[in-house]
Amino acid sequence: MFAIILKELRCYTNSAKYRRIQMLVLCGFALLLLIGTVEFYAHQTIGVGQQTYKLCMIFLFIVQLWVVRHAVEVWYAEQQSSGHGINGVLLALAPLPSWKILAGKLSAVVLWATWGLWLTVPLFALSSYTGGLAVSQLMKCGAVLSVSCLFFALIGIGCALCNPLARAKSIGYGIILLLTFLPLMPVPPFDTIPLLDAISPLCALLSIFRMDSTQLWLWNIGLLSVLSILMFPVLTSVLSRLRL
Repeated sequence: MFAIILKELRCYTNSAKYRRIQMLVLCGFALLLLIGTVEFYAHQTIGVGQQTYKLCMIFLFIVQLWVVRHAVEVWYAEQQSSGHGINGVLLALAPLPSWKILAGKLSAVVLWATWGLWLTVPLFALSSYTGGLAVSQLMKCGAVLSVSCLFFALIGIGCALCNPLARAKSIGYGIILLLTFLPLMPVPPFDTIPLLDAISPLCALLSIFRMDSTQLWLWNIGLLSVLSILMFPVLTSVLSRLRL
């Protein structure tokens, strides 16, 4: 399993595409931080630091949606390699149990995505000097983003196991966008169902910004963690049937 994780992480490190994506995220974050600060100061907005870092946190969440595409592509990278899919064949015939293959691929995706989050920590360290979000709020937001990253990766892998490449991406993004933005629609009964609010990472982030007493972020982390734990054995059984 660790060999799979190291192989995938090495592929990401050597891939110009993934390096460019991380660089674009960092540059976009820094540019948004600068422009947001200048614009909020220019318009004399109350709580410039807080408004700026709220905007940056929403930006990071939108970037996390890319994890779905990443998780889908991870399963087709072996078949589309220059070796005519020999890595995929060897992986399918390997004596490793299916759960280790799944855990290895999943861990590599999550580690690479969370590494992108850690690269923004120095910029978030400026929050306390600019009157931005409190450290406790930043830690809560980081926990929500990390758990949602794991959940998004499982959704992407699950769609990739049962569908072709293009369809898997479409279905994966459809599920994620529906769960994320459905509670924000001002249409009954979607705006009155507490479970939909708890399953949406975006609603959890907004509740952290408002410092609600409902602890919606804890419900979101707990619910997505339970769903991820339940999904893992299901995906393992699907992968086992595909290897037969």
